[in-house]
Amino acid sequence: MPIEIRELILKVKIETSATKAPDAIDMNALKATVERLCEKEVKRQLQKFKER
Repeated sequence: MPIEIRELILKVKIETSATKAPDAIDMNALKATVERLCEKEVKRQLQKFKER
């Protein structure tokens, strides 16, 4: 039972801070957020498929 996700919307909030360098991005946190969003969308799609 394949699930196709055609669109994934990523929302990003960019703030300037005097304490962090602009290129100091926490890639692990970013990956975890994207993974969590993907899991949420897959679960939503499965629930939608189950309701049909």
